[in-house]
Amino acid sequence: MVAPKEDLVKKPRAPRKTVAKKDTTVESVAHMEEVNARHISENTKEIKSNSSMLHLLYGVIIVLMLIIAGLAFFVGANMGNNNNTSGIVAATPAEDIEVVVYDDARCTDCQTDEIVGQLESLPFLAGATFVRKDFSDAGVESYLKDNNVTLLPAITFNTNSISGGTQITDFLTALPDNNYTLALPSTFDPYATRSDKGFLQLGDNSEIVTAIKADGYIDGNLDAQITWIEYSDVQCPFCAKLHNEGTPEAIKAKYGDDINIVFQHFPLDFHAQAQKGAEGLECIAEQDESVLYPIIAQLYEKYPNQDMTIPGLIEIAGSNNINGEELQTCIDSGKYAEKVTSQMAIGQDAFGITGTPGNVLVNNATGEYEVISGAYPASAFEAVIDSMLK
Repeated sequence: MVAPKEDLVKKPRAPRKTVAKKDTTVESVAHMEEVNARHISENTKEIKSNSSMLHLLYGVIIVLMLIIAGLAFFVGANMGNNNNTSGIVAATPAEDIEVVVYDDARCTDCQTDEIVGQLESLPFLAGATFVRKDFSDAGVESYLKDNNVTLLPAITFNTNSISGGTQITDFLTALPDNNYTLALPSTFDPYATRSDKGFLQLGDNSEIVTAIKADGYIDGNLDAQITWIEYSDVQCPFCAKLHNEGTPEAIKAKYGDDINIVFQHFPLDFHAQAQKGAEGLECIAEQDESVLYPIIAQLYEKYPNQDMTIPGLIEIAGSNNINGEELQTCIDSGKYAEKVTSQMAIGQDAFGITGTPGNVLVNNATGEYEVISGAYPASAFEAVIDSMLK
């Protein structure tokens, strides 16, 4: 349950500063990674593209299901042909199918290359026409409004009768113009109020960032112009990737006093140790907040593959002069459970965070912000920050 916004700023306290880790510079990172989203299986997480990585993994799940359905159809059809029966109902020939992909160049997360590539590989879409359109293209905005499409990316089909793609109808919804939209967990609102630079604006939510910083632990200059709010999960492999590839360190090294980082908890429910692990970090900060960020880095380095355990956390904490018995007692008490849950709820409500790592870059001077969902390399963060600082 998301806490009412007016409750988010109660009892503010002075922001706290931790001892920053030694700055290092990350070398260029070749590929972008998918965001770890809710209820995604381990097999699905392995889906990758050599040219681009897509954070809309739910969409990839849909495509995989369609691939399975398509293969099953063709196997069944071939078996049927061997028995002189077809069983194929009248449907739109693939060459008459048009698939339109609606994107927005302003969206940092709307990378649809992977899902389009998967769709193009489906046997029952062989020969279909794929068309790409941007929100800024002539007629696109009015078309989307007329058909009640409010979030991007969006993918439409001109039919829901596809030979061999029977199961695809489970993921297609009719539009007013008699086309069909494919179900995707899209989050980009092209109609939202944006700054001249194309960033979202906090507006009346500006106090939320103040509350987040007051309730968290700030790594870096307390008065920095840019704040990076990182929603993370101690068992998240992509969070580990973000840290182990040195992205936070590279950003701190480049921008110095112009940026600070605030770690926020977002334990995913399919990670068994994530909630207690998050509470454990709060218990560590209770003893000595100066070692919090070093311990987070050490956790991700030692446990990059969802294998973090509470004993492992306590062991790492002990190597940083944290009292293990007191830490275990604190974790068992559940005293920080509500704080962890509240941080997660605020991330969902204020910024639309649904998976980890969820990164929110905020320009404290202008109220502009941008969400980067996933373990992107430093260059993706630099592009946003450089624009904000201009």
